[in-house]
Amino acid sequence: MEQHHTHILTPEHRHWVGMRIIKTVVAVFLCGLLAYFREASGFYSMIAAVVCIQNSAGKTIESSINRMTGTLIGGVVGVLVVYSLDTLGVLYIELLRYAVLSVMLIPIIKLCLAIKKPGCAAMACIVFLCVTVNHSIGDTPAVYSIDRLFETLVGVALACGVDILLPYQPMPQPAPAKEAAPVPPAEAEDEIQLPPEPEAADQPPKEAEDDA
Repeated sequence: MEQHHTHILTPEHRHWVGMRIIKTVVAVFLCGLLAYFREASGFYSMIAAVVCIQNSAGKTIESSINRMTGTLIGGVVGVLVVYSLDTLGVLYIELLRYAVLSVMLIPIIKLCLAIKKPGCAAMACIVFLCVTVNHSIGDTPAVYSIDRLFETLVGVALACGVDILLPYQPMPQPAPAKEAAPVPPAEAEDEIQLPPEPEAADQPPKEAEDDA
């Protein structure tokens, strides 16, 4: 018979801080520290670090590749769309621009699927919207896209470096709960009280049979 073990969460297990959390904190701090010395904003590099850190080195590298690929696709398409809208004179017509940007998400997603990188589709759309929606008068879309790409690269590089340098530690296993000892069959039968069998109505009492 298959036995099911129930695990009790010990206080150490409930308050366990895994290495993924620690690595994320370290990577984000390093992004902020580098941005401080560069006198720049570390917002995009911090986001890249948070997204890229996974629960294994292999997944972290895969997430980093997807993020860089999505950033490149979204940045290039965003620059082309901004220049095209500017040439047509509709870049600052807000409602029309929002309609065009919404429709442009379709080819971006299709492109990610065509190159067999579905994991980078969301990132490509986010970077595309960052380049196109946040664009204001006087901004150069190419420079803005290059800045976003560089900041993302910084976050990805730091995330991969921290993930490789800091080893993973297994989470403590909770202690299995003690199971109640099974009741032997004999004792189980003794504990079961059966009701007395009713006497048949058409049979005479036992005493009457003896008198006869």
